[in-house]
Order: sequence, then C-alpha cells, then structure tokens
Amino acid sequence: MPWERRRYRRNKVWVEVDERGAPVLDDRGLAALRYKPEDERTYTVRPDDLGPVEAPPPAAAPEEPDQEPRPEPAAVEPPPGDGIVIYTDGASSGNPGPAGLGVLLLWREHRREIQRFLGEATNNQAELEAVLAGLRAVTQPGRAVAIHTDSEYVIGVLTKGHKVQANVELVAEIQAEMGRFAALTFVKVPAHAGVPGNERADRLARDAIRSGARD
Repeated sequence: MPWERRRYRRNKVWVEVDERGAPVLDDRGLAALRYKPEDERTYTVRPDDLGPVEAPPPAAAPEEPDQEPRPEPAAVEPPPGDGIVIYTDGASSGNPGPAGLGVLLLWREHRREIQRFLGEATNNQAELEAVLAGLRAVTQPGRAVAIHTDSEYVIGVLTKGHKVQANVELVAEIQAEMGRFAALTFVKVPAHAGVPGNERADRLARDAIRSGARD
C-alpha cells in the first residue's frame, strides 16, 4: 500500500492509504503512521486525529472565561548548599508512541540540560529513562543527590517497593545505578503546577519528541 502525507496534531507525517486515498485501518480501527516514509518504525493512531497536510495545526484550547491565566514558571534557582538537584521528566505522544526524556541538573552555579528522543515507548518507560539519564550524568556520586520527578510510578517502583510488572530490566538497571550514590533521595513534585525545574524538564522531553519527529 502507498504512503501519503498527512498532518498528525502539529506534525507532518506519512500514513498508509488504500487505492482511494483513505487510511488503511487495522483490526483495532487504527491507522499506520510513519514520520519518514523510509523509516521502518511504524506507529498507530486514531484516524480522527489525522488531517490534510495543508490544514493548520490545531490551536491550543482557550482558557475558560473564569479561569486565571496560568503564570509563566519562575526562573530555576541553583540549589542551596553543595548538593546536586536533578529534575527528570518523560513524555510520549500516545502510549506507546514517539517518546522523549528531559533532564535538568543543578549544582552550585552550574547547570546542565539533557534531552533525548527515545523512539516508540510508553510514558512510564520515558519517565524511567529520564531518571537513568540523570543518574548517569552525575560524575560526583559522593555528593548528596536529589531526584525530583512528578511520576508516581517512578517513585513507587524505585523507592516504595511496588511490584514491577513491566520495564523489569530497565528498573533493575536504574537500581544498579542507584547503588553507586552515597546519599540519594527522590522527591515527588506536582505535575504541571508551575514548579520551574519540573516545567523545564517537561519542555525538554516534549522538544525531544518534536525534534525526533522532524529528523
């Protein structure tokens, strides 16, 4: 079957179509999507989410009339003392779908940002991959390190002994990495609540998805 250009949300993509130009649907009623025609990675999406490529990308939903405009997050301040603060976040467009990770590391006046496109992954996988990337970026594991994440799943499987039913190898890899730190703590932060470091990590993860989709 041929592949034709379509718009999926804010991205221009390639969709498998039949001889009439209609998306070919699988037994779940989903269409096949690729970000490049020669790419072997194929994703499935609802056909209702596809549109003609000349259509403008969907605008953000307007604020409710009685809702206060959401303020811009404050600048990220360096951590107090000599500890290392890490904000991690993962995102996926679909679950699974194109995914990315974002990491913000802060120590004294130093700052480092990491973003990476992960290909197809679930949101939980992306969250875990972000934590692993943050831990591996620390070159001084003898210092106190605090991982800030908005993922209940990450906190549960890494610190609360929740049963690991998926991502078993990835969780084990992170736990092995955690063993090299002298003082490692995890901090649960609220999602999309204006926490500056968390908002920055989220933006990095989503930018990674967009960059990967364009490559």
